[in-house]
Formats: sequence, C-alpha cells, structure tokens
Amino acid sequence: MDRRVRRSRQLSWQALVGLILEKGYDRITVQDIIDRADIGRSTFYAHFTDKDDLLLSGLEEFGAAFEDNLKQHFATRGDPSPALPVFQHAYENRDVYRALAGNRGGEVLRDGLRRQVSEAMAHHLGEVIPVGDPALPSEVTVEFLISSLLGLLAWWLDSDMPYAPEQMADMYMKLALQGVPAAYGI
Repeated sequence: MDRRVRRSRQLSWQALVGLILEKGYDRITVQDIIDRADIGRSTFYAHFTDKDDLLLSGLEEFGAAFEDNLKQHFATRGDPSPALPVFQHAYENRDVYRALAGNRGGEVLRDGLRRQVSEAMAHHLGEVIPVGDPALPSEVTVEFLISSLLGLLAWWLDSDMPYAPEQMADMYMKLALQGVPAAYGI
C-alpha cells in the first residue's frame, strides 16, 4: 500500500475512533471524519464508500493486528490462556477498545469487536478444550469463555481499567478455570 494511502486511511481511522469516544458512532457524519482527519472529501471517498465502510476496514486491520498479537503470545509463551494477550492488547489500544466495546460504541461496534476477537480466539481455545463429552460440546464451552471474557473486558474498559492487564487476566482465568474443568469433571 502506498505511503500516502496508508496515511490517509490511518488518519481517517484515528478520527473515527476519537469521534466515537466524543459523541458516539451514530451521531458521526463523514464531514466530521474529514474535518478531524484533515483530509479532502475526494480523498475520503477514494478509500471508503461511507463511515460504515471505514469502520469495517478499520475492524479488519485491527482484527489482523489482534490475531498477530495472539499468535505471538502463544508462540513465545507457551501459555494456552488467551486472556492475557486480550487484556494487554486492550490496554495498549485502549482508545480503540473503548470506542468499540464501551458505551459510546453501540451494539454494531460491540458485535464487530466480538466477531474479530471470537474468530481469533476460537482456534486457540479449541486446542485446549477437552472433547468427547456429548452433553457439553466444545463449541458451547468456547462460546461461554469468549462471552465471559468480552463481558469482563467491556466492564474493565467502562470502569477506566481499575486493574492492570495481568491482574484482569489472572482473575478471568481463576473464574474460568474453576468452572470449565469442573463441568468436564477434570
């Protein structure tokens, strides 16, 4: 991707995130984004059809970065827990996460973030979930773990991150590791 194209896209994404935090996604116009990013209207429309297209594009890139973060975590630490890289990534990208998962983001954004995180984590969780219990399919367990993690993440963001990422990951794992193994009789 050309450097100018990358810069325009990045400025547009940063403008969108900042505006979501200020006024909520539904109240943002393309003109707001153009003004905040300090780009021309034709530049914006050369890259995006509307603010929804900008959002989807940003979520794709954000999801790819999140997936890379997870892969690096699992490759270097040997830790099967997805909680720590999620909370660390959220901490490092707090404005984006607050915009997407917080109260200002709205349901559409939370669904988009959920989809990105779920897709990235499902594979990794599937590798550590016991199989063979027909009364408790692994996809139900994965959904439970992802839903509880994302719910806790949203609370943490909306509460201004009162605990460090490592503390949040530890608390999540204590809660998750008590229930899931017990359900499988482990």
